[in-house]
Amino acid sequence: ETDPRNVLRRYLLLKYIQYLILPSSNFLASVFGMLGSVYTAVALQSPSISRKSTTVFISHLVQADVLVLIQIAELLQGYTDVKLLAGRPSFLEGLCHNLLNANEHASLLLLSCLSLEVLLITLLPAESRGLRTVRWARLACTLIWVAVLGELAVLQAAESLQRAGLSFHGDHSLVFPLLQGCVWAAPLLQMVSRVLGVLLWLGNAYVYYRVYCRAPLRRKSC
Repeated sequence: ETDPRNVLRRYLLLKYIQYLILPSSNFLASVFGMLGSVYTAVALQSPSISRKSTTVFISHLVQADVLVLIQIAELLQGYTDVKLLAGRPSFLEGLCHNLLNANEHASLLLLSCLSLEVLLITLLPAESRGLRTVRWARLACTLIWVAVLGELAVLQAAESLQRAGLSFHGDHSLVFPLLQGCVWAAPLLQMVSRVLGVLLWLGNAYVYYRVYCRAPLRRKSC
């Protein structure tokens, strides 16, 4: 019988490879990642899995792959006669792109939280015990989802408004200034996401170098 803890370790390895090594546009990696998430969701129900902060981050990492389901449905629609999704192709194309970005951003942030936890356990195990709790992990996950879904809503609203070709002139309802703000905020959000993505990638690479490369060398030299 497979140890659920080994399943979680292999799942994290899969996710690190998916988001830190493979290109973000690799759809096949997204499919395998989602299948791994389904298998891990079953493993998380095992009573032998301890309910710690690490488990909280992994469970939300599993939930993030729900965002790629609509693109898989669109891909299947292209190879079958069954209309799984109905609507304008341009809208669906933009929605799939934004959902994949949201999945990537949420997963990268959650992986970074796991890397930070590993770093704290390695460098400050006793001092960081008060931060490595389920309460703080749930709060961090909530903030991540608020930021990612907020970005998704802004980008989708701006893209839909631009595709519709609406003008900013004239008298409009109270909703229109909000849509106008989304159009103005979208380029800034995209720039911040790119910069943050690079910083998180470097941070995760540093954690691997610090924890998995330098630590064994020090133990061997003693």
